[in-house]
Amino acid sequence: MVTALFIYLVSCLTGLALGSFANVCILRLPSSESLWFPRSRCPNCQSPIGALDNIPVVSYLILGGHCRSCGHPISRQYPIVELSMMLLFLINAIYFRYNLSTMIVTDIFGFYLLTISIIDYQHRIIPDELSLSLLLFGVGFSFLNPSLGNPGWHALLQSLLSAFGGGLIMLSLAWTGEKIFRKEALGGGDIKLIAAVGAIAGWPGVLGSLFIGSLVGALFALALLLMKKKKRGDTLPFGPFLSLGAYIVCFLPKGWMPFIFS
Repeated sequence: MVTALFIYLVSCLTGLALGSFANVCILRLPSSESLWFPRSRCPNCQSPIGALDNIPVVSYLILGGHCRSCGHPISRQYPIVELSMMLLFLINAIYFRYNLSTMIVTDIFGFYLLTISIIDYQHRIIPDELSLSLLLFGVGFSFLNPSLGNPGWHALLQSLLSAFGGGLIMLSLAWTGEKIFRKEALGGGDIKLIAAVGAIAGWPGVLGSLFIGSLVGALFALALLLMKKKKRGDTLPFGPFLSLGAYIVCFLPKGWMPFIFS
């Protein structure tokens, strides 16, 4: 019990810290700014944010949601993203607490997926810095990734083949969609994202992401049409739905798609 509580606590604190870093990525990557320089500043008065005013969630509450220097409101996105990442890490800890290697891989995967989802939703782009580094992480650490089955060269081969195959499938779908709808149906960021998903979650991740993402995306689009929030022909970013599918696959039992390995 004590060990489990310790894992939950560490996971929550790590989630808050990475949630804060996710906010930096969300703010800076779409405009091609450095993630490291300059230090965090108020977007209104450009005053540097001190360390005590940069504690995830806590500082927002202490400051009453306003900048200490100019009193300008701080976007609610900051605490929402931090709390969302904390919740994601806590879920991972509860589910995978008996398998720390799987928990760590899922934590890193979840950090990327949540950050990518928000950026794609807001800006309709998936920065290469995220998709390609996730792809490299998936391939580079495939030896230690329990999601890919047997460790060693078998896992590396599955990671490479799944990344290549997933990217090829998405590229084919993008080409077919462009021919049918006479406009871009899927962006290059989606292709790189599904390749990265394949590198980490293997073929079940690729196929599960596509199936779940397409299903949830279609239902979401239908709901928006019925509420008259969208019109026919309007598009939605696919990255958040792919990411949701990829994350859900992490919690499905091994062998849920046995025909893939037959």
